[in-house]
Amino acid sequence: MEKKFYIYGVRPIFEEVEENYSTFYAFQFDTGEFKEDMTYASKIWSDFSGDAKEFTEEEFNAYVRELKTERGLP
Repeated sequence: MEKKFYIYGVRPIFEEVEENYSTFYAFQFDTGEFKEDMTYASKIWSDFSGDAKEFTEEEFNAYVRELKTERGLP
């Protein structure tokens, strides 16, 4: 399985890419956890607004840590 990492607006999203499908997980600002949210498939794949940016895993993890710290989340 391959993983891809995005920031959509300010929300961290990651995609797990399997052979025949992908699953998207969105950061939950109230808990700091990631929850499956397939609405981001079309938002990421068909982004004409420029709101979706792809990041390396390291950049993504640093951004998530920063968000959690700002919000006092574990």
